[in-house]
Amino acid sequence: MSAAIHRAGLDRADTLTPIGDARWRDRVRVRGRIRALRIQPWEGGVATLEATLVDGTGGLTVIFMGRRRIAGLRLGAWMEVEGRVLESRSKLAIMNPEYSLLPDQDSPPA
Repeated sequence: MSAAIHRAGLDRADTLTPIGDARWRDRVRVRGRIRALRIQPWEGGVATLEATLVDGTGGLTVIFMGRRRIAGLRLGAWMEVEGRVLESRSKLAIMNPEYSLLPDQDSPPA
């Protein structure tokens, strides 16, 4: 898919998907709180920053290739990510998603 098609809004997730409803190969937009952060080596020794994102329905791993940190990304932070769901280490994940850090919230997102 070309960048121009993507920018035009095609192949984008129009609505939020509960994390528990995310399925392999789906393009989703999910929102949740970061429950865990870790730096993991990837093939070839490339460092990746991995965040476990959870909502009231489940969790998935968000993988940022070649990153050791992202400003504002911390335990307990809220974020929204969009991307294609894949499997990594036998868990659902989104690699190099579009993301937004969100203001802190008192309750889980709807």
